[in-house]
Order: sequence, then C-alpha cells, then structure tokens
Amino acid sequence: MEYLVAILLPQLLHGVVFGAALGLLALGLTVIFGLLGVMNFAHGELFMFGAYAGIVVIGLTQSFWVALVVAPLLVAAIGAVTEVAALRPLYRREPLYGLVMTFGLALAFREGARQLFGGNMRRILPPIEGSIPLLGMTYPRYRLFLLAFSSLLLLAIWLFFTRTRAGIIVRAAVQDAEMLDGLGVNVPRVFTLTFAGSAALAALAGLLLAPVFTVYPQMGGEMILLAFIVVILGGMGSMGGSVVAAFVIGITQSLLTLWMNPQRVAIAIFGIMIVVLIVRPRGFFGREGVLE
Repeated sequence: MEYLVAILLPQLLHGVVFGAALGLLALGLTVIFGLLGVMNFAHGELFMFGAYAGIVVIGLTQSFWVALVVAPLLVAAIGAVTEVAALRPLYRREPLYGLVMTFGLALAFREGARQLFGGNMRRILPPIEGSIPLLGMTYPRYRLFLLAFSSLLLLAIWLFFTRTRAGIIVRAAVQDAEMLDGLGVNVPRVFTLTFAGSAALAALAGLLLAPVFTVYPQMGGEMILLAFIVVILGGMGSMGGSVVAAFVIGITQSLLTLWMNPQRVAIAIFGIMIVVLIVRPRGFFGREGVLE
C-alpha cells in the first residue's frame, strides 16, 4: 500500500499530466496531416519555439500568464509564414517533397534557436508553487493546473471542430478541398490559419511543459518522435485517436520509467507501436487505407 501511494500513484499522475500536454502537440500534427497530407517534421521545433518564446516574454513582462497568451501567438505567426512561403508551393507535388522540406525546416529552426539562445539548458519557474494533499499523497499544484488547462483546451478544440462553422469548414477541407473551393471558400486561407493554429498548439505544449522539463534547442526533436508515435497509434488523421493515444503513451512511458532506464523505455514504446501496427495497421481510430 505504501508503494502504491508513495511511488506508483504519483508516477501514474505524472503520466496523465504528460499525456494531456502530449495530446496538444500530437493534435496539431494530426490536423496538419489530415488537411495538407504532410507529416510535419518541423512540428517539434514549433514546440521548442513555444518554450523559448515564453522565456523571452517572461523576461520582458515578468509574467508567465502573459507568456501563455503571447508566446503561442508569436509561434502561430511563424507557422503562418512557414506555410505560405515553404509549404504552399509544394501542395500539388508528391508528398515526399513536403517531408524533405519540413525535415530541412526542422534542422534550420533548431540551429537558429541555438544561435539565438545558445545551447545551454534553461528553466522556467512554475508560476504556481507548492503542493496539495491528494489521494493520500502530496502533488505539485502546477502539474494539476497543467492537467486541467490542457484537458480544457482539448475539450475546446473538440467543440471547435464539431460545433462551430469554422471547424466544420476545416473538416470539409480535409475531406474535399476542391469542392470547398468551388463553393467560394478561400481554401488557401483555411490552410494558413489551420497551420498557424497547429503551431500555436505546439507552442502551448512547449511552454506548459517548460516548468516541468528543461528548455534546450534539441527538445523538439525528442518530443516529435513521441508525437509521431501518438499520431500513428491513434490513427493517421484521427483527432480523437491522437488524444487517446497521447494518454496511453504518457501513462505507459511514466510507469515504465519505474522499472527501466530511459533507453529501454524508448525501445518499449516503439515495440508497443510495432505490435499495434501489426495487429491493426490503421491504429486505434484511423481511416481504412491510410496505412494499409
């Protein structure tokens, strides 16, 4: 019982918290794949930009809460420029062009961050300090805030895509962009705004996790691997599947770290992905034919 309360339960909660933030990152990746048909390798660097933009805004305003609003907007602007300048010319070409372009962008963004901010690890102090009693243990207040805030955002995104006209337009663009264009909708603008929104989600995830982990130029490259695993497990193009898979991966990784070193945990996560793809190539909720 003592082991359950002192070790297992906190680790389980860590996994749920991490899964909620990972869901924000993976959700943006899923939306972009569904809309543009591009697996955005630079998505992890947008995650990293969110953390660094937060550091800059906090340095100027001394407020994490201002950074929580401003940093995603700054990264959304970067995402919009990236979509217009780099990805839009490639839409009518083979998907390989988009993969190569976003991979190159990821390298350029990472090196740009290293030149601007240096290669040293940085920290953002939690804006909410202390712990509270919970289920017989004490748990950090900030992590509970991260869980609640990320969960509310995921719910808001679901409501946006299912209950608003703008969300329905984005979903229609995923299904048939040419038909939507024929109905008079400015499809390129939809693409740009959706890519910007995806970048903002990645930035939010980066900033929210910055007080939990460290900030450094390579952080996006490590997170994007987990995000890709989440997207593949959830089902390519399935937003609900990505959220479910994010919690599964977050909890699994957190619990496995109790008994394995980080390298073996990574191998185990990839092993889970391989088994799922063998049994069900489309993932948890993916559309038939995407990976089959």
